[in-house]
Amino acid sequence: MRNHLKSAIASLVLLLMCTIAFAQQQISGTVRDVNGEPVVGAGILVKGTTNGAITDLDGKYMLTVPENATLIVSCIGYSEITQPLAGNQSVIDFMLKEDVLNLDDAVVIGYQTVKRRDLTGSVASIGSKELSTMPVSNIAQALQGKLAGVNVVSQDGRPDATINIRVRGGGSITQSNEPLILIDGVTGTLSDIPSDQVESIDILKDASSTAIYGARGANGVVLVTTKGAREGKVRVSYNGYAKFNTPTGYIEALSPYEYLSYVWANSAANGPEYVEPFSKLFGIGEYGDIERYRNLNAYDIQKKVYNSSFSHSHDLTISGGNDHTRVLFSVNYSDEDGMKINSYNRRSNVALKLDQKISDRLNASIDVRYTDTSIMSDETAGNNNGSLLSFAYRFRPIATEDILGNTEAFREGAIEQYGKFPLWDRYDPYNRILDYEPLRLRQNLISTASLNWNIVNGLTYHTDLSLRRTYNQSKTWSGAVYNSYMDDSSDEKQ
Repeated sequence: MRNHLKSAIASLVLLLMCTIAFAQQQISGTVRDVNGEPVVGAGILVKGTTNGAITDLDGKYMLTVPENATLIVSCIGYSEITQPLAGNQSVIDFMLKEDVLNLDDAVVIGYQTVKRRDLTGSVASIGSKELSTMPVSNIAQALQGKLAGVNVVSQDGRPDATINIRVRGGGSITQSNEPLILIDGVTGTLSDIPSDQVESIDILKDASSTAIYGARGANGVVLVTTKGAREGKVRVSYNGYAKFNTPTGYIEALSPYEYLSYVWANSAANGPEYVEPFSKLFGIGEYGDIERYRNLNAYDIQKKVYNSSFSHSHDLTISGGNDHTRVLFSVNYSDEDGMKINSYNRRSNVALKLDQKISDRLNASIDVRYTDTSIMSDETAGNNNGSLLSFAYRFRPIATEDILGNTEAFREGAIEQYGKFPLWDRYDPYNRILDYEPLRLRQNLISTASLNWNIVNGLTYHTDLSLRRTYNQSKTWSGAVYNSYMDDSSDEKQ
């Protein structure tokens, strides 16, 4: 009977393995354009998965796919193809057509605006539709993974974190590798522009495209064109979002019992000046049974200093005009709370654009933008061992009220000399973050007056007069815990 049962189980396992094996099939083929030439670097992706392949120099590919899969074939400059598999096809060829709409897009290259089909330099572009789908306060974050040859990296997860943009890698070890950023022709920062107010972003990547900017364009040039007023009836539009930010995970920490077992053994190995005050503090060894800590709930410092947050943004735009006068007025407010406690980035933005046709050959325009930003963020640590957030991983997982020993031992033996940072209340990252408020205020005003004179057909004179003013102010408040005025044994000011 047992032999029959084993045979049945083995047969069932073999049947499942065969079913899994036959559920996958290998396909191959060639991707060509309308002229029959192979398309190099085209991506073939199984819809709804991350399983895909890239064509080689001959336009060929090979991919293992599940039954009834749907393939997505795409390549820059070509229209995307979506095709479901039919039957047991093993060879599937694709023909990609040029994206005519993409080739007709207007691209700003500094000294002129041309169609992409006529462009000879290397320029990466992204439009307002792609930017508006990304709920971010800094439009630089919306560029991540969107542009070939452009690397966008956030230094950390703070709401005001610096965004590094590298165009085709860094060119210097000792000097800045940041590209030149121009907003409607005036130098600025991407953090001041709401994504809802951006018409397009063009990044000039090669020497021919950046030559007009000289040495300033050596690391590339980022040209931001904001939305302008259009003819027609008065239009009022609103765009906003609300989002919840949630940590994807936490570092697994020791339980109170595991923590005490490890630190107690380590202190015992270093001598009585270590183990004696530690045993007295937590009431273990000759002062009590360590088993009392086995079922104690951990003091989860990670979740206290780094947890979910809420952010929202609102943009209201009013525009309209006729063939002589066009006006756009926009107001934006963004409030982004950081997942780290006591951190936020709040920005108010007001923009006004006026275009006036003085005559058939003369046009004038005014562009004024004001930004008010309040930033609360602190990434320092009193012991120079990293940020307060990283120090949370090393602090004791036992709350002060759960310590079962004598808290006077905080100031005895080697604890006061060597062990105070992960043990004393004054170094609790949660208390220190709440007890320190470094507030940074910044007001930025950019205004530009422009004049266009069409002298003759094909010859236009353009001049700009720009004004930029920036005001920065820092306000810092720190309390008794942050300044080490707190007695760890009594929680009273010293």
